[in-house]
Amino acid sequence: MSDMTDAFRDLKDMRKREREVFGLPCPVCRQKLPRAHPKILKPGQLCRAHKPHFRDPRPEPTAAEWETAMNGEGQ
Repeated sequence: MSDMTDAFRDLKDMRKREREVFGLPCPVCRQKLPRAHPKILKPGQLCRAHKPHFRDPRPEPTAAEWETAMNGEGQ
């Protein structure tokens, strides 16, 4: 395949891994929409599945935290 296709595939895999490592289900979705699957939020991400919107209060991971988590160390 082309280099661009490979780059986008790698980017998609990286985002999927970030979501697995840093993602947590939205607590408001669980409360307001109990039968639906809750949105998976990364730190600082906004959930727009309901009103009022909920922002994940966790701070963004530092570069060192991100590196260790994405390399499979520490979790």
